[in-house]
Amino acid sequence: MTPPLTRRQRVRDATLRELVAVSRDILNSQGTEALTIRAVAREMGMTAPGVYRYFGSHRDLMDAVIVAILDELTEYISTEVGQVDPSDTAARLIVASRALRHWAVEHCREFQLSLIVTIPPEEDDALVSQARRQVGGLFGAIFAELWNEYDIPAAEPQRHPAATKALAERLLQRLEVPLPNSLAAMTFTRCWLRLYGVVCMESMGLTRTIGDEAGVLFEAELADLAQQLGLPESALDAGTPR
Repeated sequence: MTPPLTRRQRVRDATLRELVAVSRDILNSQGTEALTIRAVAREMGMTAPGVYRYFGSHRDLMDAVIVAILDELTEYISTEVGQVDPSDTAARLIVASRALRHWAVEHCREFQLSLIVTIPPEEDDALVSQARRQVGGLFGAIFAELWNEYDIPAAEPQRHPAATKALAERLLQRLEVPLPNSLAAMTFTRCWLRLYGVVCMESMGLTRTIGDEAGVLFEAELADLAQQLGLPESALDAGTPR
């Protein structure tokens, strides 16, 4: 049995949560460049050395913020998917995809910080890597069910198949997704990159420059992928595009 937290531990945990919450507020209102130890300390009514008692470095603070963001995103997608009939795997994939896009657009700066990655994966903090895996793993787990339920055409590339296979298997290893074979791995990877790419572009405002305010390009890509995977057209009625 885990012993109860001491009052000092409870106070410390509460302060850690507040530091992360304040950091996210700064990120959302002012951008990544404004998220400094001094800015957080100022908002908290603390000194910079006081913040360093909780986070050893600016990178440690950023990692804690990223983990909190990804935990919230995972919970949001899981909640949306949980409202779908568990036996309707195709609808669950559609709802999960739309949930990712909706959250990314509504939390564009947080999405960019946490999931548009510029740091080499091998340099990631272990908790950050795990938090990123849990997002991709949600989609991988649904896709694994689809692969077993539907006669999905394998998206095997005509050019560079060996290199593509190696990249797909590397992605699955990082996401820890239990797909049955390399064809499933390549198909999932190519589908994931297509949808994820559109979401990244939309979160950065690039699709709005051509007048797409409502995710029209995303919905077109989602419908095209559903058709390529051989999913029933009714699956696209699951949830509501936002």
